Amino acid sequence: MKNLFTKILFLIWGVTNAQCITNGTLNSTCQGDGYNSSSCVQGWQASHGSPSVFGTVNANTWAWLWSHSNIGEGIFTNYNFVAGRTYQISFRVRTSTNVSNPNNTVLNSTANVRAVSGLTTTTSTTIPGALSGGQLVWQNTIGSNINNWSTVNISYTPSQNNTQLCFYPLMTANSGSNGRAQIQMEVDDITITPPVTSVFHFEDANNNMKTDFCLGESIFLDGTASFGENQYYLDVWRRPIGSTGAFQWQTQLGGNGWTQGQLGTLNLTSIFNGQGYSFVAGYEYQIKVATSSSPCVGWVPTTHEFRVLNSDASSNFTFNSFCAPDGTITVTVTASDTSAGLNHWWGLIETSIPNSTTDPNSSQVGATQSGNTTTFTGLSKDKNYYIKHGVYNSCVAWRESRTALPKTASWSGYTTNFTINASNVGNNVSVTAIANSNPVFVNHHWSISYAPNGNTSGNNPVPGNPIVCCNSSSATFNTNLIINEWYYIKHGIWNDCAEWGETRKAFRIVVQKLSTNGTPNYVVETKDVKEVSIENLNKKSDNTIIEQLSPNPTTKGSTCSFTTDSKNVDEVIIMDLLGKTSSVKFSIKDSNTITFSLNDSFTKGIYVIKVVKKDNTVSTKKLIIE
Repeated sequence: MKNLFTKILFLIWGVTNAQCITNGTLNSTCQGDGYNSSSCVQGWQASHGSPSVFGTVNANTWAWLWSHSNIGEGIFTNYNFVAGRTYQISFRVRTSTNVSNPNNTVLNSTANVRAVSGLTTTTSTTIPGALSGGQLVWQNTIGSNINNWSTVNISYTPSQNNTQLCFYPLMTANSGSNGRAQIQMEVDDITITPPVTSVFHFEDANNNMKTDFCLGESIFLDGTASFGENQYYLDVWRRPIGSTGAFQWQTQLGGNGWTQGQLGTLNLTSIFNGQGYSFVAGYEYQIKVATSSSPCVGWVPTTHEFRVLNSDASSNFTFNSFCAPDGTITVTVTASDTSAGLNHWWGLIETSIPNSTTDPNSSQVGATQSGNTTTFTGLSKDKNYYIKHGVYNSCVAWRESRTALPKTASWSGYTTNFTINASNVGNNVSVTAIANSNPVFVNHHWSISYAPNGNTSGNNPVPGNPIVCCNSSSATFNTNLIINEWYYIKHGIWNDCAEWGETRKAFRIVVQKLSTNGTPNYVVETKDVKEVSIENLNKKSDNTIIEQLSPNPTTKGSTCSFTTDSKNVDEVIIMDLLGKTSSVKFSIKDSNTITFSLNDSFTKGIYVIKVVKKDNTVSTKKLIIE
């Protein structure tokens, strides 16, 4: 059907195609009556009378026409005017009379241009009946153009089809009653620019208009709506689907892109396959078409695009769950098939059944998402979800995959650890626990319990102290706490990403030494003998273990040594497990070694050696005296 329709179009091309006007300059090879002789003024004839050739033959000639008493002369040429099309018509005109003082009746006579059909060449001066039909293109009174050449430009859209264009003057008044007057009309340099349009669309073999085609499908270009062309140009450009870059040139129709005739309907797939070029999937193609009516109308270009899509696709996908800064679960999903032109449908589905992807009572959470990858936020471990992913396009019927999501999501830097500081030690012991930082929001739970001998497995809360929950990253306990008693602080965290996690840390407050005024100084001693100095000492621990303390074990009265930066040592303290401290004299053996002696007052037991440094850090080491 496509091929037959194309052939019919070419058969009627000679009838419907708009053409260039012939000899619009009215060039003549003779003087006098040149319009009743086809050899003098090519393409033009006398519609009535004997129109004259004025000017220089073979150089610059024009038509001279007269009229009076409803008779006269006119010239015409054959030209196909199609209703509804717009033509640009231009010509030069000059009018005059044969009397020096024409009256208004004469001056109101008209110069006329009319589109008609049915004129034949005749020398009769009678106004042809055909001029009473057709359609008036232009009309002006003789007085408007008298004795002066002027250029007329008209945009003319006929309401009916006509096949001829006629120029003629018309004086209906009797010449004898008006001083034997007649009117004259001179015409030259006539041009007609025909309407040439470049109109096309794409369709399949069943005449369905479309811009998405499947791989292997025949692609037709329907240019039957174009008008006025006697040749057309066509070439092909492309770029990857989804790209915003420039289209890249691929090939052209024939040797130079130009083809004679009207555009009609073309099987692009067949034509370009015959030229060794194929349309492949994954690309958006731009077809550039220009139509022309040579030699009077240059090309009129139009471009349109279509896509070639794959006919197969996968709905599989991967996902990654992680904890967002607000403490909720975020899920990023990524399609396995990222073929260009494939549409993706993503839905987050909440269900009441764990790990279910078919629960009929499930419901979609939030809006549907699209694209090769997308992200869902605000999920909670307390709910059940699955991801539904569908793919489709005009070549791929809907396909989908579903995957249940895990209940929890981890994050880098997860910690339940905390530090303990003490203040107001004396009659009232107060400790503050401060959580180590998490990179995401977490809820906090704090409580304090007794820890006999540092054991944190019990659950015996210290009375008078509150349980602190849930937004505070620190907690202070200051009721019923005493020196040298073991307690533990329990710190739990949780959020929408993770279940409860906790750290229990045993500690006690012990005396470190007496200040110069006799006031005791205290430290927080944790079970792993890592302390933070407090109150008057106001020095911080670097939790560094002293290297190479020897001999260890040792005996009272012995001299011990340890390796450290000796020039930075400010004080050496020995503390027993009850918190009793003694400052001992030390000696600098060399730049890396400190020595000290144990007098007879030290009994057998376990001690902690504390080295207080000038940079306000404290190093520790366990020492056993046998």
